Amino acid sequence: METTSITVPLAFLAGTLSFISPCVLPLVPVYLGYLSGSTVTDEEQADRWRIFSHALFFVGGFTLIFTLLFGLPATLIGSALNQYSNLIAQVGGVLVILFGLHTIGVVQIPFLNMTKRIDFEHGNTPGYIRSSLIGMAFAAGWTPCIGPLLGAVMTMAMSDPSQGVFFTLIYAAGLALPFLLTAALLTRATDFLRRMNRHARIVQWVSGVFLIGVGLLLVSGQFSTLNSFFINLTPEWLVDHL
Repeated sequence: METTSITVPLAFLAGTLSFISPCVLPLVPVYLGYLSGSTVTDEEQADRWRIFSHALFFVGGFTLIFTLLFGLPATLIGSALNQYSNLIAQVGGVLVILFGLHTIGVVQIPFLNMTKRIDFEHGNTPGYIRSSLIGMAFAAGWTPCIGPLLGAVMTMAMSDPSQGVFFTLIYAAGLALPFLLTAALLTRATDFLRRMNRHARIVQWVSGVFLIGVGLLLVSGQFSTLNSFFINLTPEWLVDHL
């Protein structure tokens, strides 16, 4: 698949940048507390496997919503408008550039600043269904905040509609893996995330530059060219399994 060579790592990077974004990163310890029904600030009181297993259901919940709300529509719409794929890529690229400018604060897009925060009380016996539902609510409530990065992935997906769901899953994996790693490491990871949160402005600039770069590639039509370049550098055995 020609388009997967560079799109896959870019989609994964977009998910990771979403995780460390200022609207998600500070709340990761809070979410872990909701999932476990306890605090994660005291490693002796926390049951690592319980927290990690609930985190699996949490990421499964938001992955499902991302796939149903974004991956499938991108595939269906992109397939129906396949003959206009170049135009879709260019228009989408302009939007992605605007998203990037919004992220670094050059322009303001009000609806991207809106989030619906989840307010659950800690329970002594949290269930796995509840963890999945919290993950689904996370996907719905935080979509405006992580929308610029997710939008970039959806634009890439619509330019290659046969891979729309696949790219969405890669994005979700980029968001899920750091969350699962945090759940596994508990206190050490949450302390590190709190220190990283002090550099939120740098994360915003990195995300913004990333979006602007992707947008320029889409507008200029160089995205497919870059893919071809990377596909030539990719070992054949790996290409066969993409």
